[in-house]
Amino acid sequence: MSIRMLLPYAAGLALTVTLAGCAAESAAPQPAGTAPGAPAVSRSVTISEATGPTPAPPTSTAPNFPAGVPVAARKHTKAGAVAFVRHYVDQLNVAWTTPDPEAIRDLCDVRVSKACAANLKDAEAYKRDGLRYSGTPAHTKSIAPLGVEPDQTHRILWTGVQLRNDLVDSKEKVIQSYPREELRLAFFLRWTDSGWLILDERLAS
Repeated sequence: MSIRMLLPYAAGLALTVTLAGCAAESAAPQPAGTAPGAPAVSRSVTISEATGPTPAPPTSTAPNFPAGVPVAARKHTKAGAVAFVRHYVDQLNVAWTTPDPEAIRDLCDVRVSKACAANLKDAEAYKRDGLRYSGTPAHTKSIAPLGVEPDQTHRILWTGVQLRNDLVDSKEKVIQSYPREELRLAFFLRWTDSGWLILDERLAS
């Protein structure tokens, strides 16, 4: 494969509108037929009458999770980070066999991770060139938390297998073959406005 182990988020926009106004009244000539000294009749219109009640600002601060992220992987906990790594590997399998780069695009920060950028680039190339993996690229054996850094980056250990596979074209011609290989990978994740985001993945000893 080799699961390239060289190994947006979406952010909401808030718009605040502030209304301010002032009015000055000046004396006006009295209409004909009005008795001298009779008070003029006037009516002031308040902002609430003119525009209706001001809507309350949104109070929800829930992350804007990418589509398809399972409930277990939407929790800001060690278990949630473990579930997210499992989901990422599952989606990487989809990205390379369908192929579909969108399966992993919003799960990993390609700006800082060479591994993430390589995985996404491969998926994009496979889709563009009509290539795909003939079978599931990776199988998960176990996933476990390794610890949390001072900057709240979570380290997760993934243990699994790169399965024996072929990269084939649209006519099933074998372009390249990959052997079975046992793998141990360290994933680095951080909680963001879109939930968990993988910052990097490296071979673990």
